[in-house]
Amino acid sequence: MSVIGVVSMKGGVGKTTTTANLASALAIKLGRGSVSVLDLDPQNALRWHLGLPDTQQGVCDLSRRGGDWRQVAFPSPFNVLCLPYGQADEIGRMAFEDVLEQHPRWVSDQLDRAGLKQNALVLIDTPPGPSVYLRQVFACADFILVVLLADAGSYATVPAMQTWRADASATRPNLGVYYVLNQVDRSDPLNRDTAAFLHQQLVSCICPVDIHGDEAVGEALAFTQPVLQYEPHAQASLDMTRLATWVLDMLNR
Repeated sequence: MSVIGVVSMKGGVGKTTTTANLASALAIKLGRGSVSVLDLDPQNALRWHLGLPDTQQGVCDLSRRGGDWRQVAFPSPFNVLCLPYGQADEIGRMAFEDVLEQHPRWVSDQLDRAGLKQNALVLIDTPPGPSVYLRQVFACADFILVVLLADAGSYATVPAMQTWRADASATRPNLGVYYVLNQVDRSDPLNRDTAAFLHQQLVSCICPVDIHGDEAVGEALAFTQPVLQYEPHAQASLDMTRLATWVLDMLNR
């Protein structure tokens, strides 16, 4: 099993959208039952992108009750298995986070017990910024994708993420941590120049595939579909296909 953490140091960069659309692109390449997504973001939004209905149950509620994650592994219409965060009030969220604090490898252990295929690929969506969820992902992931926008706000978060990256490398030197630029607009001079600057600054730790800004992504979400299903020939669909190929190459899959 290979685990990919999708993270960001600030909100609004399209992290959850990237997780769902990348999972869909990987499922097209690897086939039914090969790709799963785990939502560790209390917003519980990942399911929307995969056409799944609202559900009370999820990993949050199940974990604090000692349940088996297999009970909340819902197949989506797009060949991606989804483990939602689930609905949780503040007390429930805090109780779950206490479990994660007390057991630093809780997520890893639960994934091992989830009955996934030996060659499964699991993508984990996380809330933005430092958190107990991020620490859990850094403990179990084989590969980390840090989603950035080509703007000053995202650039300002890079030093903090580089510190996390250095700390992770100290304990897990083989962990791959790479940045990916989202919603790139080549027609906007500032956006284009910022993207070029980030590629120059981050050099070998930035993904060579940028995800371009594309209205089809938002339209796909409105129809609760990944963009590849909504409009296979959209620019974002082509980008996600290329990103999936790059990720598989990096994982030697």
